[in-house]
Amino acid sequence: MANASNLRAWLVRLAALALGLLGIVVAAALHKLVHLPLLPTLLIEYASITAVVWGMNGFVLRSLPLRGFLLLIFSAAAFGVLFFVAYFVRAVLGPFVIDSAGRFVGLVHLVDLVFYLFALMTIGGAAGCAFSRNIIYSAWSLLFAFMGVAGIYVFLGADFPAVAQVLIYVGGILVLILFAIMLTKQIGEDPKLTNAHLALPVGAVLAVVTIATLTYMAVMAPWKLEATPSYAPVSAGLGVAFLTEWLLPFEVASVVLLAALIGSVIIARKEIKETSDAVSP
Repeated sequence: MANASNLRAWLVRLAALALGLLGIVVAAALHKLVHLPLLPTLLIEYASITAVVWGMNGFVLRSLPLRGFLLLIFSAAAFGVLFFVAYFVRAVLGPFVIDSAGRFVGLVHLVDLVFYLFALMTIGGAAGCAFSRNIIYSAWSLLFAFMGVAGIYVFLGADFPAVAQVLIYVGGILVLILFAIMLTKQIGEDPKLTNAHLALPVGAVLAVVTIATLTYMAVMAPWKLEATPSYAPVSAGLGVAFLTEWLLPFEVASVVLLAALIGSVIIARKEIKETSDAVSP
């Protein structure tokens, strides 16, 4: 019971940390894209940093428990330091580094470097999620994979999928996964695997087929190249496409999701009934 309670507390701290990081990104995006006023932006940023500080306090400086007024003061100090650092990087260090990179590193473009960093973060996060033996580390790696995919969407000029990636996958699905882990019984015990001897050969075959398919698609697909990429908003075009040309696939996908939801409810009710029958004399 004590280990389960500690695990739940740890997951709650981790969820608060993820929500705080998401709030920082969302506030910056709203201020940049929707022209949110400065005061609400600063309030959202401060609340998000407070959540980040409270979440990190479960892992760092445990001897100094932050709660109540002390948490607000510590968060305000951290907010002031981060605000000063961000202003210094944007106004002084950023232009200097960009100018120096443009002068002395003629073969490397800063945009290409940032793209490769996002690609590396996506691949590293996906690998960590797939190969980690700890489910908590897998969920944490999935966060970096989602954020990397959102950055690649930005480079493709797809603003709506990038924002949807952050809001839905990071803010919704990942938090839902964390709470599912938190509410699952016996999550800390070793799983009982069936047919373990088939895991390596079947996984190797699937990996070869997947890599071969992706390689063939990357080489043979007629990619459309543009001299100057367009960064115009794509939200209106997506809405028109979903309601005209792709209306039937869109509705079919909604029916499939509804069927999955109904199936999960039926399976959950069946397990609850079996558990109650086993407990009753």
